[in-house]
Amino acid sequence: MKSMSKLVKDTRGANFVEYLVIVGVVALVGLTAFVAFGGKVTTKIGQEGDRVNSIQVQ
Repeated sequence: MKSMSKLVKDTRGANFVEYLVIVGVVALVGLTAFVAFGGKVTTKIGQEGDRVNSIQVQ
């Protein structure tokens, strides 16, 4: 029972776990944004690339 009490009070890994949760949430938000806007961004980049290619130098 004493070792269980020590285990409950031990917080050495708490900061690491908190950082892992934050990194996971940021990754999830980034993935969601990529899925939501990825196609639109790709299309816009293609349009701007075509625009640059169509510029004629005199």
